[in-house]
Amino acid sequence: MSDFSIGSWSFHALFNSGKMSLFGYLESIKYRYRLRHADIWNGMLLSTEDDYIQSVKATLVEEGLTVANLAVDGADVWHDDPAVRERNHQKALLYLEIARRWAVQTLRIDMGVNSVEMTDEQVEFCVNRYREYAQFANDHGFRVGPQTHQQAAQSPLNLKRISNEISAPGFGIILNVNRWLTDKEIGDEIAAPFTIHAQFDRAFVDFTGSELLQKVQLLRQAGYRGCWSMEFRGGADEYLEVERDLLTIRQAVRLATHQE
Repeated sequence: MSDFSIGSWSFHALFNSGKMSLFGYLESIKYRYRLRHADIWNGMLLSTEDDYIQSVKATLVEEGLTVANLAVDGADVWHDDPAVRERNHQKALLYLEIARRWAVQTLRIDMGVNSVEMTDEQVEFCVNRYREYAQFANDHGFRVGPQTHQQAAQSPLNLKRISNEISAPGFGIILNVNRWLTDKEIGDEIAAPFTIHAQFDRAFVDFTGSELLQKVQLLRQAGYRGCWSMEFRGGADEYLEVERDLLTIRQAVRLATHQE
């Protein structure tokens, strides 16, 4: 049985207008879309204080929901300023603990390198930091890594190098399918073996032709068995647009499964 999720950023316009909260998102996941997995963007959290984090955990347990991915902004591994790096590190440690408490499957902490080319210093620092995070994640039953939406992380060869050097079961990447700055034709193929959470967005993948099916097949052939998540970037008619995209992805996954 395949599992699906919806990135909560898909509802950012509703959230920004005060029409949806994190709890409203979780309710929609369970009762509107009939899903079992949430894909939470930390921009929806009102607090990281204990009572609030515990209330979210209680809701997840009560509704029988699993967090397929917790996407964290503001905890990037690299920054040119060492003081900012340390501040981000402390935030990452906080979210690693939240991920443990919520029993998430994957946690997104970005690299923070805003150029395709990475220096040896940046690579070494990222490898060491992610190795630390991956050890904690593996010890507590989840995996952690960057998402392919910053420049250095939009080079599949950068990600392959870092993944190979870390070589830890708790590390992987959150794949925005087909969102590359380099090696665009083969980026997904390179990254698929170490993808821990896959997210589809019609801004980058053609949902109307065969491309979506091909991407699903590629990931399945590489051994991916995580959630099939979607994100809608349009910022209007979010409930209906998300429902449409979710149906399209379900159909592609069903067809790919039947063809195996």
